[in-house]
Amino acid sequence: MPTPITISKNNQLLYEATNIQEAAGCLADYLNIKKSKCYDPIERGYVYSIPYHFEGDEYRFIAPPEIAANRRQELEDSDHKNARRIWLVPANPNEYDLERAFVQFEYLDWKRSFNYENGDILFLYVSGSVRKVRYKVEVIEGLVQMDDTVYDRSLWVDQEKYVQSIGGDKTRVRLVDVVDTDGLSLYRLREHGLKGNIQGSMKLTGELRDYIMSFFHEDLSAEIYPDEVPEMWEGEQRTITVNSYERNPLARKQCINHYGAECQVCKMNFEDTYGEVGKEFIHVHHIKPLHEIQKGYQVNPREDLIPVCPNCHAMLHRKEDGVYLTVEELKERLGMKVSTL
Repeated sequence: MPTPITISKNNQLLYEATNIQEAAGCLADYLNIKKSKCYDPIERGYVYSIPYHFEGDEYRFIAPPEIAANRRQELEDSDHKNARRIWLVPANPNEYDLERAFVQFEYLDWKRSFNYENGDILFLYVSGSVRKVRYKVEVIEGLVQMDDTVYDRSLWVDQEKYVQSIGGDKTRVRLVDVVDTDGLSLYRLREHGLKGNIQGSMKLTGELRDYIMSFFHEDLSAEIYPDEVPEMWEGEQRTITVNSYERNPLARKQCINHYGAECQVCKMNFEDTYGEVGKEFIHVHHIKPLHEIQKGYQVNPREDLIPVCPNCHAMLHRKEDGVYLTVEELKERLGMKVSTL
C-alpha cells in the first residue's frame, strides 16, 4: 500500500509525495545527495516523528497516523534497524527525587548523555537502596531547546548535582509505566544477561531487553483524558478545563491504587456496568481548587485526588452561587435525590 509522505523544511511545506520512493527522490534532489541515504531518515522520521537535520536546516516527514503506527509495529516486531532503540539508564535517588518529579510533572527533561531520539524507550534503573528497574519512559523530544527547559531545585536532593544539571543538552521524556518488583532487581538482571553494574546508559538488546520489557504492560497516559471535561447544557456542548494533576499518569495511578477504579461519589464501577471495555476506566478529580494552590505546592495523590465518574466530575467542576461543590456535598445531593425516588 502506498504511503503518502509530507516533507517540511523548517516548518514550511516543501513537498507532498505519494510514497516513500518519491519522497526519497525529492529529498535527494533537493539536498544533492544519494537517494539511498534518504530512506532511513524518512522512515524513522514519519514513524517516530524524528527530525532530520542537514546543514543547519530541520526536515520533518509526516504520514497518516494509522500508516505510521502500522509501520512502527512492523519495525519493532521484526527488530528492524530503523526500529526505536531501547536503553537502560541509571537514576540515583540520592541525587534526584524521581518519583515526586513524575507526580508533579507530565514530562521531564533528562540529561542527554547519548543521542536519544524521538520514540526511544528508556528503562530507568533506580540505584541507591532500591536497586531495581522501576520506570519505563518514552522520548518525546530527542533534543530540547535550551530556553524551554525547566529546572526545579526542590526535586534535587543533592544541590551540587542540581547546579551541575543546569546547562548541557536535554531529552524530554514522558512516563509510560511504573512497576515495583524484585524480578527487576540488579541480581535478577544479572541472571538475564546484564554484565557488571549499571553506571551509565546502555543500549538493550537480546535476552536482557526482552526480559525487562516483559514486566511493563501498560501505557499510563493512554487512560488520561483530555484537558477538558465535556458538559452538555441547553443543547450546546461546553467544556470545563481540568488541571495537570488530574492528567498526570503517576498521580492518577497512585490515586486509583488507593481508592480503586470506582466513583467515590455515586459508586459507579464501569467494569461492573459495561464489562471488560470498562475495566479501570475512571476520571480523577483534583480536590483543591486551583486558586488556592500556591507556588511550590506538592500534590499528594491519596489526599488531593479522588476517582470520580465523568458525570460527577463535570458536576464538581461547576459552580453554584459562585462556589464549587465539594465531594461530600455532591454525595449528599445525590443521596437526597435517590431517597426521593
